[in-house]
Formats: sequence, structure tokens, C-alpha cells
Amino acid sequence: MLQLISGIVAIVVVLGLAGLAMLIISVVVLVVLGALALTTLREQDRSRTSRR
Repeated sequence: MLQLISGIVAIVVVLGLAGLAMLIISVVVLVVLGALALTTLREQDRSRTSRR
């Protein structure tokens, strides 16, 4: 019985860590995409102002 409980706890911990890792990765990806979007918008603004 104790072995079953420890096995379930181990699975829950592993799944929790995997979920946390996925959350951190998704946040990092969103931040990188946001930074890329900002830089491209700034470059477009520069090209617009230089044409005038």
C-alpha cells in the first residue's frame, strides 16, 4: 500500500514539474515573440520616418 502511494506521489511530482517546465517555456517563448514584434515595429517606424 505504501509503495502504491509513493508511486502515485512520484508520478504527480513528475507531472507537476513537467507542467511547470512547459509553463516557463511558454512564457519565455511569448517574451521572445513580443520582443521580436517590438523590434520589427520599431524598424518599420524608422523606415517610414526616413522616407519622409
